[in-house]
Amino acid sequence: MTENQTNDNQESSQYQYSFDYIQKKLEGKKDSYGMLMKEIVRTGICTECGTCAAVCPVLEWDHILGQPKLVGKCTGCGICYNQCPRTITDPIQLMGEFKTGYVSNTNIPEVIGGQDGGTVTSLLCYMFDEHLIDAAVVTMKNPDDPWTPVAQIITSKDDAIKASGSIYSHSQTVEALMDAIRQDYRSIAFVGTPCNIDAVDKMLSSPAGMLKYFMRAHVLKIGLFCMDSFAPEALYSFFRKDGIDLEKVVKMDINKGKFHIYYDPDKDPVKSYTIKQLDKFKSSSCNFCTDLTAEHADISVGSVGSGPNKNTVFARTGIGAEIIEDAANKGYLTIEPFNAINLNSVLFLAKLKKVSQYNIQKRKVFIVKDTSEEEPRIRTEPEVDQSKVTPELGVRKFVSVKKDIDEENKTLTISITNTVGYVLDDLRIRVVTVEDLFEKRPWVTTINELFPYESIEIDYPLEEKDGEIIYGNVLVEALTDDFGKIYSKTFKLAPKE
Repeated sequence: MTENQTNDNQESSQYQYSFDYIQKKLEGKKDSYGMLMKEIVRTGICTECGTCAAVCPVLEWDHILGQPKLVGKCTGCGICYNQCPRTITDPIQLMGEFKTGYVSNTNIPEVIGGQDGGTVTSLLCYMFDEHLIDAAVVTMKNPDDPWTPVAQIITSKDDAIKASGSIYSHSQTVEALMDAIRQDYRSIAFVGTPCNIDAVDKMLSSPAGMLKYFMRAHVLKIGLFCMDSFAPEALYSFFRKDGIDLEKVVKMDINKGKFHIYYDPDKDPVKSYTIKQLDKFKSSSCNFCTDLTAEHADISVGSVGSGPNKNTVFARTGIGAEIIEDAANKGYLTIEPFNAINLNSVLFLAKLKKVSQYNIQKRKVFIVKDTSEEEPRIRTEPEVDQSKVTPELGVRKFVSVKKDIDEENKTLTISITNTVGYVLDDLRIRVVTVEDLFEKRPWVTTINELFPYESIEIDYPLEEKDGEIIYGNVLVEALTDDFGKIYSKTFKLAPKE
């Protein structure tokens, strides 16, 4: 055997050892290659670096399609997925840095049986009793409008207990924080979702932050795990339509992929919905959020990975760890160490939220009608009475419409964009030529689902005579079963200059 052959064999064995080691180390998933294709290649964010094919013996780079392809059986080892520069697999990337993790639950009798483990309320009670804070900013139910969130400044343990519970909608907590600072409170606990925590963190750390050089108040940030927030005017209208009496609801929570509604916290939910069922009511901003665990908080609290009636808690700063442990030492909380099993649950959900940024695409759908068809193109049905419009949604702008004339093809292109922020179901677009008091050449297009900020283009053939377009007025209307007529406008068409 020559010296070169010896070196080649040595390098080959070293490579094989490295490959085997990584293969055994990684937590393999049977759809690892499928995950790579779904999350990276098909969403259009692949860098075409070829790393996946370079490290896997059953992958090759397809130079024509510009993507990897299998040339053997995938074992689900996960190597291709974990080497890709676009995938997010590092635990620190997924959930941020933290000093200590705990599983906790309250020891305060008035809080037991509340939301999950009652940890946030217990921490606030401890800090008020120990005079560590003068005030806290929390979100609670508006007494005049059930289950509508309102940000409040509270100043006592009793206030903290009354404010316990979760509302899964946006709240303007930063405005309440600034009010607390203007009222000269010096030590403030701020409780908020990751987006609100980010706002306060930026105000405290950015060179242009409002609170960076403000020395008269200290803010302790308590962040709440958040997967999604819902638009209340849409979600609660859906609940009412489904027979839920919001006046009777005492608790809402999300557990094991379902949204539960309770009339009695000690009994089973009166109604449960899968998160997928409620996805259309999700706030549009949540599509762009990748922070599950409030990474910029001092203390992060959630219910993922902790079991029933308990909380998962991360102390991200030194002061956060001291507060949690002292609250436990003084009997407000019971805490136990966080373990790998708990952490895996958090990492799994955090990954779902991180990779959602790769699945956000402004989809453009072209609907083309074949004008040579002899059969009617119109589906006729009774028009929904305008009185059925839900009061809470009557003032919202559901869709925006743009038009453009294609003089060469003698068509009017109408672009419909969902601007309401949640999915519109069974949307019907009616286009008709208007001449004096008469309508002619009606055209109806039914769209099963129009996603938030998705645009759909419809081509409407224009009337012509002797090969020339007859310009006039075109009426465009948008209707849904739930909200009736949500758009109506007449456009006056004219030749392009």
